[in-house]
Amino acid sequence: MSHDLTLSIDQPIEDADGRSTAVQKALCILETVLASDEPATLVEIASASGMPKPSVHRLLNQLEEVGFIRRDLSGKAYLPGPRWVRLASETLVAIGRQPPVREIMRNLVREVTESCNLAILRGTEILYVERVECEWPLRMQLQAGSRVPVHCTSSGKLLIALMEPDRRRRFIETLPFQRFTPNTITDREAFEAECETICQDGISINREEYHLGLIGVAVPVLREDGNAAAALAIHAPIFRMSIDQAQLMVPKLRMAAHRIAVVAGLT
Repeated sequence: MSHDLTLSIDQPIEDADGRSTAVQKALCILETVLASDEPATLVEIASASGMPKPSVHRLLNQLEEVGFIRRDLSGKAYLPGPRWVRLASETLVAIGRQPPVREIMRNLVREVTESCNLAILRGTEILYVERVECEWPLRMQLQAGSRVPVHCTSSGKLLIALMEPDRRRRFIETLPFQRFTPNTITDREAFEAECETICQDGISINREEYHLGLIGVAVPVLREDGNAAAALAIHAPIFRMSIDQAQLMVPKLRMAAHRIAVVAGLT
């Protein structure tokens, strides 16, 4: 089984005595685990980090105690823990609410004349990290911090589709697939097929799946490694913007998503 365990820290900062500090070593271990596409074993982590196995084992135990690392079902390999996942999520929330990000979204709304939102996954829901409303009197108003179901929104479908396939399959199995409109996808196989289409197109479309009369389109905000950190979407009443018209806005959405990734330090 081969893992990609390349560290992103090429030259760890050293203390005055020329030795890496315990904090720096712990961060190297965390980055090693995060860089692996599968649970990483003690031997693999020690090899990738260049640290002795006893030191790695001690640090892994300490990180596990505070929730930054957890063991897989076999008990012999390591995954990011709940505290690390929660911290990563809160970091994205903080980034999304920075003034430069909001200004990029305001400019996007001026260009497309419809509301836009920046969203991340939070459990089986979508969390709107930031949202900018359009000036039309008739619009769906949701505040930043609002949560909506993941399976019937353009942002939610996008972030699910762009997961690693095995993780996506497991995630889909946990979804309740509640029906909100006649267009809501409630069949798991049909949802998997929708995810494949999203992966091919690089965009996700909401075809009145959460509210009748409301459509949307979403694109990913990408990290440097090409994985999606968040989704940027616009939505509008269908009498004001058809799905075809929404798809014409994708280049503007992608440009705004790239700008957000840059100012947020994701790429």
